[in-house]
This record gives sequence, C-alpha cells and structure tokens, in this order.
Amino acid sequence: MSFLITGGASQVGSVIAQLLKDAHQNVIIGSRSGRVPEGFQSTKLDWLDASTFQNPFKLPGVEIKSVYLLLPYGYIDPSENIKQFIDIAVSNGAKRFVLLSGSGHEKDADFGISKVWRYLDEKELDYIALRPTWFIDNFLEFHGKDIREHDEFKSVMPNAKIPLISVADIGQVALNVFLNDKNERTDQRIIGPELVTYDQVADTLTEVLGRKITHKVVTPEQLSDHYSNSLGWPLQYAQFVVQAEQYVNAGSEERWWGNPENINGQETVREWAERNKLKFAPASKVGN
Repeated sequence: MSFLITGGASQVGSVIAQLLKDAHQNVIIGSRSGRVPEGFQSTKLDWLDASTFQNPFKLPGVEIKSVYLLLPYGYIDPSENIKQFIDIAVSNGAKRFVLLSGSGHEKDADFGISKVWRYLDEKELDYIALRPTWFIDNFLEFHGKDIREHDEFKSVMPNAKIPLISVADIGQVALNVFLNDKNERTDQRIIGPELVTYDQVADTLTEVLGRKITHKVVTPEQLSDHYSNSLGWPLQYAQFVVQAEQYVNAGSEERWWGNPENINGQETVREWAERNKLKFAPASKVGN
C-alpha cells in the first residue's frame, strides 16, 4: 500500500514524504513541475490538467491508500478539478485524505481550500484538514534571499504575536494521521510552542547567525511589490498574502494561543534557526 503526496517538493509535503519513507512506507510524489525530493518515485500530476489525474493509479505494482492534498499557490482556484481527482482516487481504492488548510480557514468559506474541505465532508470520507498557524520555515521560503544578501527581512507586522510552527512539527502530525488505524477528527489546528514577534525572530536570528539581522516594516504596497518581484508571484497573489499578514498583525494568529483543542508543536524559533543556520549563510561564504 502506498501514500500519494501531491504538490511535488513543497515544504510540508517533503517532510511528510521523508517521514513516511523513514517509517518504511511506500511513497509516490505527484508533481506538476517535476520538482521532486531526491530518492522518491514520482508521477505527473497537475491540478489544472485533468488528463493527469489517473497517472498515480496507473503505476505498476502501486496501490494508493492515502493522499496528501495541497492546493497550489496563486489565484487560480482548482477546487472543481481537485473534487474530480478525489472521486478518481476513491474509485481506485484511496481510503484517507489529509488536506493542508490554514489556522484561519473555515470549512464554509469561499476559498478553494474550503470548497475541497466541504467536498471531503459531504462525501463522508475519512479525512482531516490540518490547520497550522504561520510557518517558521517561511523565513527561508519568503525571506531567505533577503536575509542572505541584505541581513534583513520585510513585513507589515510590527505588532503581531504569532505561535510560529515548523513544517517538521506539521509533518509529524500528518504522519500520525496517515498511520493511525482510525482517524477521529476532521480538522485539527496546529500551533507553535511560543508566541513571538518578528522583532524577536530577528533578534534570535542575529544571535544564532552571528550577524545583525533586521526586521524592516514596510507598507503593504511595498511588500506586495517586493514579493512579486523577488519571488515571482502574480501581483494579485502577493497582495492576498500581504492582506493575510495585516490580519495576523491585528491578532488573527495570536487568538489561537491557549486553546486546549490545539496540537502544540515542539520546535522553537531558536531550535529551528540552529537547525537551518547554514541555509542563511551569505552567498560568498557558502562552501567556504
């Protein structure tokens, strides 16, 4: 029996794939771009191309029992296609689905993720929507280049207190869901072990990296343009992310702190920074 991880080499998907492999499980990576973690079997899977939806189930000797669902970045809503894929997966024997959502997403909202979540619920499938708070790992994904080259990172969040969660902790929750005999919940919020501000993250990075790292607060327009230019995001999607950051600055992530129904991650910002500090080395020092 095999596990299908969609989204190629995504942050959480890569961690789940490795944890499953370490647990001696067979893992298939579905990828649109072909960007796949080294050492894994893969197949073409593109949410915008329904002709690829049967590919994972045509692999010789592979029987997929569980699927990790990741919606793509951007402003295109592929939820209708993903519903079609879910039907195909179920007809081919898939029994459990793990959907990556977010801490503030609700099942009844009009987001693509919410539409997929509702569909899984309406079909009465064995599923769980994981609802993590803001990722610590986004300091590499979103801000790594700025930190390496300019010793700074930008945000619109001077006041936000966030229970930052590592993708390693999210992956462990997903692993447990996949390997449990019975799944008792249909959604689960996952938060980090501490409330921190971005200024505190900058102080921690300064201490761990041994050089001054600055958190620079900019306007929403400046940050949208920066994300679009630096990360290659469509401007509309960059504006959506910046709007989400403004909600975080107003307390949208802090409000989950102390809820007894949360799963609390273990890795602190300092522990994460120590584990990843070589990835923040200035380009001139890499390999020296």
